[in-house]
Amino acid sequence: MAEKRIVRATYEDLASIDVMFGDCKEYLESRGILQWDETYPNREYFEKALEGEEIFILKMDGQILGTMVLDEWQAPEWSEAGWTELNGKPLILHSFCVHPSSQGGGYGGTMLQFAEEFARQQGYSALRLDAYSGNESAVKFYEKRGYRKTGEVIMGQKRPGHQLYYCYEKLF
Repeated sequence: MAEKRIVRATYEDLASIDVMFGDCKEYLESRGILQWDETYPNREYFEKALEGEEIFILKMDGQILGTMVLDEWQAPEWSEAGWTELNGKPLILHSFCVHPSSQGGGYGGTMLQFAEEFARQQGYSALRLDAYSGNESAVKFYEKRGYRKTGEVIMGQKRPGHQLYYCYEKLF
C-alpha cells in the first residue's frame, strides 16, 4: 500500500502545486463554481506561503494529491463573521484542495485532520476557514466534520454572483 505523507512544501514542489490548482480551478469552473481566479490562488501567493513555511502538501508515491496553507492571516471581511472564539489565537486554513482525480478517496479528511492536530499542537484555540457558498460539496464536507458556521461574508473582490462565503470554525 502506498504511503501518504503530509509535509511542508518546498520550492521544488511549486510547479506541481501550480498544475494541481490549475486542474482544480478548471474542474470547479466546469461545475459552475467560480471561487478561484487568476489572482487567487496564484504562483505569487504560493511563493509567499513557501517563504513562511505555511504551505503543506499531501504526497503519495511522489505525487502531490492535495495542498493547504495554514497561517494566521484573516480576510478583512471576516470581521463580520460572528466568531465564537474571541480570546484565543485561531489558525486559518486557506487554499485547501485535493486534485480532482483524487477526490472521494478520503484525502481531504486526512488533510483536515492534520490541520486540526497541527493547530492543537501549536497551541491555537480554533481552526477557521471560509467556503464559497456555491460549493455545496465543500460546505457539506466542513459541516460533516463538526465545523460550525459562524456567519456569511461578501468577498467583494470575487466575481459578481460568486461573492457570498460562509465562515466556519472548530474550537479546541
